[in-house]
Amino acid sequence: MLHDVSAIVRAVGDSPGPEEATRALCEAAVPGLADAAAVYVDGAVWHRVDPGERLPLRWTGDDAGEWAGETALLDGRLLAVPLRAYGTVVGCVLLARDAGRPPFGPADLFAAGQFAVPVALTIFHGRRDRSQVEIVETLERDMRPGAPPDLPGLEISYRYRPAAERVGGDWYDVIPLPGSRVALVVGDVMGHGPAAAAVMGRLRTVVQTLAALDLPAEQVLHSLDDVAQRLAEQTITTCVYCVYDPVLRRCTIASAGHLPPILLGADGRAEVLSPPRCPPIGLGRTPFETMEIAAEDGSMLVLYTDGLVEERGEDIGQKVEDLRRRLSDGTPIEDLTDAVLSAARADDVTMLAIRFRGIPSEHVAQWMMEPQPMTPSRVRGLVRRTLDAWGLASMTPVAELLASELVTNAVRQTSRPVTIRLLRTDHLLCEVSDDNHRLPVQREPGLLDEDGRGLYLVGQLAERWGASRVAGGKTVWFSMPIPG
Repeated sequence: MLHDVSAIVRAVGDSPGPEEATRALCEAAVPGLADAAAVYVDGAVWHRVDPGERLPLRWTGDDAGEWAGETALLDGRLLAVPLRAYGTVVGCVLLARDAGRPPFGPADLFAAGQFAVPVALTIFHGRRDRSQVEIVETLERDMRPGAPPDLPGLEISYRYRPAAERVGGDWYDVIPLPGSRVALVVGDVMGHGPAAAAVMGRLRTVVQTLAALDLPAEQVLHSLDDVAQRLAEQTITTCVYCVYDPVLRRCTIASAGHLPPILLGADGRAEVLSPPRCPPIGLGRTPFETMEIAAEDGSMLVLYTDGLVEERGEDIGQKVEDLRRRLSDGTPIEDLTDAVLSAARADDVTMLAIRFRGIPSEHVAQWMMEPQPMTPSRVRGLVRRTLDAWGLASMTPVAELLASELVTNAVRQTSRPVTIRLLRTDHLLCEVSDDNHRLPVQREPGLLDEDGRGLYLVGQLAERWGASRVAGGKTVWFSMPIPG
């Protein structure tokens, strides 16, 4: 008997994990100690060696009479052994003997209690380690950039692959801004693995927050640099931040030590852009500058990290030129990136390619009006005529009501002209801008309240609405889906 127990303990001790340990226990116990063995965790069988199939696939002890979770003979030929680690029962072993063998006795109960300990500890630590791994994997999965949103006025291709981890120091973002504008971001934290990923996650959140404030591109990088001094000491990050306006068909670019973007024109010619040379994020309070380019319909802006072009022993400037040339030759950006990803690389690889489509001018209507008592009424008429011209008359009652409510709020808060803009994409977007920086707050009005119902109506009837500070004031907007 001692020989049988020592063989089981030795087999379990050599197992790399809980599943292997339960398999080793069953295979070592049969036929030396029993004719059938099964290990149950959470009531389900993890492993079973049972030629006669007498042991069930599920067993919780509920049908074992007065069994109280201690090593016990349920009958002379069935032995129940709880697997207990640090006072917690993590499973159970059932052993069975055929009628041709002596029934289990007191010595078997003692021996079973001995081999149950290493099995229980292996399961306990294995489950704890697995739980920790799942937590890490969840955090890493949440940190990875997701698929960019579908937005009017542009088409997006992207590739992302960390070097050797589930997540690295690279990131990209496509962030909607007021007026159908879009912020395009690619960043690269120096280093690899979890440490770089942790810094990346913090800086990415900061960029998203700054973008939501609708700050100018150079101010976003300046504020990011300021925050990085406190969040990530001794860490260098390169970043390129662009703002594309599909109505004006212009793109503003600010770069902090990042590789130059490449613009592929609608005519197929590729150009390496030269934004003002500014140092990376993390080196101190440095003024950042921007460049503005024409974003013609059909042209494409390519943003990337050094993993796409860097190769040991090669001049990175020449590799950027090689990328430009291949784009000019008509090679699809996805094919270029897939070729890089298929090769063994030691660095993170990120690419974001944006094909500009623009919003047709006939789908944009804009007015600037003095803040007078009759202004909301005039706006209702303008909205009605515009939607009739766009073939959206069915949307008129709600759209003109909500637009007039936003204009009414603006008229009350300013003495300067108010700007109203309608944009037609896959949604109807209405924006009202004034020079008052105070953002409105939606609240549910009481029965006797005379004010506060406007934004409540907007919140109830629009699909989405929001407000943001912009240069010179604020913009309040709502959007509604256009019927199919």
